Amino acid sequence: MSAKIMRQLLAEHWGKVLGGLTGLFVGLSIITFGLWRSLLLFLCIALGVFLGKLYDRHEGLQKVRQRIWPDSD
Repeated sequence: MSAKIMRQLLAEHWGKVLGGLTGLFVGLSIITFGLWRSLLLFLCIALGVFLGKLYDRHEGLQKVRQRIWPDSD
């Protein structure tokens, strides 16, 4: 299969490829670490992505705390 055809297939079916790779990662993680350790791993990954998103938007944790728990005066 040529590289051009492979790129075209990936472009047209990117969601399926990403979903399949995610499922593979989750399955291997559960087999390797167990359910609870895998859930902790995914929670840490999600927290890291969230904090990275805040860093990219130059939004401090203080603003996030204010948005989630506003001060009630």
